[in-house]
Amino acid sequence: MRTKWFKLGYGVLIAVVVALMMPKYSYNDPDTFWHIELGRYMIDHGTILHHAIHTFYGDKLPYIPHEFGFQILVAPLYQKFGWPGIYLLTALCLFFLVMGLLRLGRVSRKELGYTEEHPLLLPFVLLITSWIFYNYFKGRPQMISSWMIVWFFVYLREFQLQTSLKYAAAMILLSCAVANIHTGVWLVIAVFTGMAALESLLERKLTWRRAAVFVLVWLSGLLNPGGLKSLLFIFTVTHKNFNMLINEWQPIQYSRLENLPILLLLLFFAVTLPFSLQKKPFRFFLMTGILYLGVSNFKQNLFMWLFIPYFAGAFFEAVPYLRNTTFRFSRRLLMVALAAGLLFNIGYIFAVPPVIDAKAYPVDEMDYVLEHSAQGTRPRVLSSYGSSGYVMFRGGDVLCDGRQDPFITKESIGAMGWTAFERSMYGFSEYLPDIVKADHPDYIIVKDGSSSRLYQEWVQAFGSPVYKGSYGSVFAR
Repeated sequence: MRTKWFKLGYGVLIAVVVALMMPKYSYNDPDTFWHIELGRYMIDHGTILHHAIHTFYGDKLPYIPHEFGFQILVAPLYQKFGWPGIYLLTALCLFFLVMGLLRLGRVSRKELGYTEEHPLLLPFVLLITSWIFYNYFKGRPQMISSWMIVWFFVYLREFQLQTSLKYAAAMILLSCAVANIHTGVWLVIAVFTGMAALESLLERKLTWRRAAVFVLVWLSGLLNPGGLKSLLFIFTVTHKNFNMLINEWQPIQYSRLENLPILLLLLFFAVTLPFSLQKKPFRFFLMTGILYLGVSNFKQNLFMWLFIPYFAGAFFEAVPYLRNTTFRFSRRLLMVALAAGLLFNIGYIFAVPPVIDAKAYPVDEMDYVLEHSAQGTRPRVLSSYGSSGYVMFRGGDVLCDGRQDPFITKESIGAMGWTAFERSMYGFSEYLPDIVKADHPDYIIVKDGSSSRLYQEWVQAFGSPVYKGSYGSVFAR
């Protein structure tokens, strides 16, 4: 009876922890706006985009549709329910992520001959999930691809233990799904599969059946509208190091206080290795890859958070008092507890829908622009890289909507010899008058906080602002 009440209390605790992952923190990401608009456009026109839309260039700029699957999922949810609709997808992804991370720790322990359950595994997974939610679940494709990659890895390890048809089918389907939802990260699946193939070869277990499954996993990734270009999208965004202009691609500054959790994760990862590697070639391959990704930049650090349960699963055996525990928490009770916490948050977000932060995005400014534009037309609005996705979402044509591709292509080269992406990043400086003269926007929106010298130069070039809002100033041309 005592064990029953303890498990019930544990389940309530899980539900409370999940409920404390407040939905309001999953909004106000600049990428979400243009993801919704691209998805809405594709649904309305019954097509998959291979060119940029709503830009100063019309349909001229070529685009690789590397996230179209996410966009056509998120757009109708927003159109039907508004921002709470986006959280419905977020909640579903959180559910699958928690279940996947827990299964990841269990399969790691099974590979090493330990009992699959451990009382520290679930609290650790919830802690990891909380960090992932607050930092990466922002209405972007990684909230779907993250759990898909985790589950692909789980099925890959299960397949290596037992060459079951159901695991093979799941791997192939997930490979294809990731290639269409978030194609840029599909290479991780390809590398994991290559690691498993090399593992099988070293252990003399590479049968024709295994090899055929590995090849099908690779080939299924090609079943996406962007083809090989989508799968190799990483080489597009890193061209000429353009990606280094974006904060999340820059090296992690471990000395900064806000990066303390990332530093602690790296140290914990290092501590787990003596317990987890156990002279297993695959684990050494994985450790090398995850370490490389984890220390590269904030964007790729997500992979270290996703796969730390695989390494920590064995580390928990070092805790002497919990090594031989018989405590088991049923999968069904876990799912009920997770669902209860997520349903609470769904109810909250529908009762108190979030609003766009008018100080972070030009909400009031775009109200003014649209009120003073001819009905049925899209005004040409020049705004900074971080806000242009919102401008496009609201109904303006922009120089660059928040993506690198297609705005680093030669077709977008203009004033100063810069691409549209570079002009968007560098332009709000002494070069702004030259860019405005060449690109001919109807309105320029500048954020508060610019130096007084620059602001006065802009006033001299464009005249006094026609409107000032919570975000900044609007100049008309």
